[in-house]
Amino acid sequence: MSQVGVQWCRVWVTMLLLLPSAPVEGGELCLMRSVLISLQRVQAASFTKQESLDLPPGARPALYCSNKCTLRDWCQLWCAYPSNTPTHCLISNITVMPTYQETNLADALTCHTTRPKDLATYANITAGKQYMSDPLRVKENLLDGFYNYNTDHCFLTELSNSDRWFTLDFGQPKCFQHVILYAQVNYLAIIQFNNVQVRVSNVTAVTPPEDFAAYDLFGEFPGAASPGQVVEMKSPKPVCARFVTGHMLYDHRFQVCHIEVF
Repeated sequence: MSQVGVQWCRVWVTMLLLLPSAPVEGGELCLMRSVLISLQRVQAASFTKQESLDLPPGARPALYCSNKCTLRDWCQLWCAYPSNTPTHCLISNITVMPTYQETNLADALTCHTTRPKDLATYANITAGKQYMSDPLRVKENLLDGFYNYNTDHCFLTELSNSDRWFTLDFGQPKCFQHVILYAQVNYLAIIQFNNVQVRVSNVTAVTPPEDFAAYDLFGEFPGAASPGQVVEMKSPKPVCARFVTGHMLYDHRFQVCHIEVF
């Protein structure tokens, strides 16, 4: 399996937003997918990069806003607001999965994300012990479909090797080719995301992480991550498995901030 950097293709939307269109670079067709999210949640994400643009008179929000997002290589989400008669576009690098479930519906509106539909969002997760000095950094943060680059929205384990792991359970075998892990945005990524292996299996009766070696190796990241690095592990052909595990072999606390499987 190979580990490559993530390069998401950028999409010029020329007709309907949800129809595939030719990418500016890369060889795959892409979609922008709609997602319901609180505008306040996006605007309050102080650790993200975002830009608010006036919508020109007579401009169609779907065409204007999506093209403005396409022109910015950091853009992963755009929203036209207010929802009834849009006058502005909000462009953001916030990570919101298409299956994200908004809890604050009072000011929710339909936005559009470049992220793919995946299997990790709202999957079942087990993991080693959470680092108790950071009570907000729970394992469930990895799978809620939302990441705003705040390290309190990551998962941080205790120091022991017996705790530096997580396991996703899809309930039944699912097929995928990509596993994507987000490292934290600060300098501690070099020690808290270092020498990470991802393995897959359909076997349940193992003791984590000691018996993970019995699982098939999907991919590995042998070095130290740079701050904010997005690590993609890609299989040349689809792999079908019920369980996906991550294990950091480097002797330090393991911190990962977001997971995607597709």
